[in-house]
This record gives sequence, C-alpha cells and structure tokens, in this order.
Amino acid sequence: MIFRKIPFKFFIIGVILVIIYLPGFVKIERLSSHKKELESKIKRLREENEKMVQEIDRLHHDPAYIEKVAREELKMGKEGEIIYKVVPGKK
Repeated sequence: MIFRKIPFKFFIIGVILVIIYLPGFVKIERLSSHKKELESKIKRLREENEKMVQEIDRLHHDPAYIEKVAREELKMGKEGEIIYKVVPGKK
C-alpha cells in the first residue's frame, strides 16, 4: 500500500510543477522568437544605414555621382542642354 502512494504523490507533484512552470516556458519561447526577429531587423537596418552613409560620402566627394543623381533623380541638365521628356503614346 505504501508503494502505491509514493508514485501517486510524485505524479501529483509532477503535475503541479508542470502547471506552475509551463506558462513560463511558453513565454520564454515567445520572447526568444521575438528577440530573433528584432536581431534580424537590427541587422537589416544597420546594413541600410551603412549604404546611406556611403551614399552621403559619395554625395560630398564624388562630382560624377552628384551629376548622375542630378540628371536621373532631379531631371537636371548642364547649362545649354535641352532636356526632352519622352511620353509613351496611346495605342
């Protein structure tokens, strides 16, 4: 009779421990997943930031790049140039 009570007590203690600690384990897993997402986002933003720093440096020191940006993005031309805008025709 004593041997039957001991395993049952361990079973009850085990169930109680699972009930107490299971929500904590679930929360830890959720937070771990969120941490990985944030680390990935940080890495992507650092790479994007580095590209922007390089572009700023080029805009400060590379006249050819400044001219390229002015022509392509700002639709500017040199003095005396005529800029034509081609509009696709309707079919």
